[in-house]
Amino acid sequence: MQRSDLNKLAADLRKFKGKITNNEIREMALLPAADLLNDQLRAAAPATFIRISLGVLSKPGKYPLSVAVGLNYASGSYAANLAYGFEYGTVDRYHKSGKFTGRLTPAPWFRPTVDANRNQIVTNVINAMSKLVEKKLNTI
Repeated sequence: MQRSDLNKLAADLRKFKGKITNNEIREMALLPAADLLNDQLRAAAPATFIRISLGVLSKPGKYPLSVAVGLNYASGSYAANLAYGFEYGTVDRYHKSGKFTGRLTPAPWFRPTVDANRNQIVTNVINAMSKLVEKKLNTI
């Protein structure tokens, strides 16, 4: 997508201020993009239990256009904490008896996956927003 396309989309969106609802933006552009990233993260996850705890975390309340993709800490699962260890590694760990129990060497997977898919996600959101504007233009 060219910069001129983006400028046209921004101008069109200003015309429709108040006529395109947050829910329409959320449903047509943000959630599909979040689902795409979630699928990519699940494919890259280092362990099944981490893959299972990944999801699109989204509650349209105070911030209706905010959608998060990540680990569900609220589930009470230790997967989210362990995923952090896989991503960043840990220091040497010792049992209270003093016995060395190991450490995790950093093996980044979350951030590289986000970075690798960033352009595709942005393009998908822009294309979906363009379709939404086009749909509104056709109803005038």
